[in-house]
Amino acid sequence: MDKSNLRIEQLQQYLDKKKGVVESNIKEYSAQLESNYLYFFGWHADDLYKAHYMVKNYKAIQESIDAAETPKDIEGILKRCTLCIEDDLLHGPLVARSTSPMSNMAHSLEMECKQELLKDLRKLNRILQSETVSERMRPQEAPRQEIVPVKEKKRTGPRLR
Repeated sequence: MDKSNLRIEQLQQYLDKKKGVVESNIKEYSAQLESNYLYFFGWHADDLYKAHYMVKNYKAIQESIDAAETPKDIEGILKRCTLCIEDDLLHGPLVARSTSPMSNMAHSLEMECKQELLKDLRKLNRILQSETVSERMRPQEAPRQEIVPVKEKKRTGPRLR
């Protein structure tokens, strides 16, 4: 298997794992929502909102990676996504100034999600740029020389303690 294909497969596995966790959280929260809405709204409404936001973004990243033809294209996509999120976090408003308190809360939750997405995008970029074990082994095998122990000289003269 080509090393770039291995890296792309690792990217896909990482995204599938993250999507799977978030989707299972959505199912769990949806079940809680059905059983006791008031309790759910008080304790887990923010978690459900963040889960839906994250799964939407994971799917968008997955679609972009699937549409890319080469690892360089994927690297460019990840870089653009990272720069866009960094720009939103650094230059965007920290607090929404809406008259709706729920809209302001949604904005705050989106900021938290963007921080998590930024971590994930950086992890995906590290996976894409990582070396495989065989790549790390090759440079060590090439300059292989036999190590010869140095002969010790006999010490003569008085021993000082």
